[in-house]
Amino acid sequence: MKVVFVGHLKMLFGKEYLILEERVEDISSLIKYLNRIKLDKSVSVDRRNTLILVNGVEVSALNGLDTKVNEGDVITLVPVTHGG
Repeated sequence: MKVVFVGHLKMLFGKEYLILEERVEDISSLIKYLNRIKLDKSVSVDRRNTLILVNGVEVSALNGLDTKVNEGDVITLVPVTHGG
């Protein structure tokens, strides 16, 4: 499975993408894993601040955090930045 980082997430993980060798079953497990390995522990990856796409489809159009992921999938993480 390939996890692609967009925007500032590239700096948070120190790379443009990650070939995931750890077995994860769903998006929720993937987020937990990514939060363990990120470089800056003060920043969190979650659904509130990140669009998560599985093979180009946003997870809210699938099964949300319960969306199953498989070997060969491409997961793209896009940060949502906004001000008030």
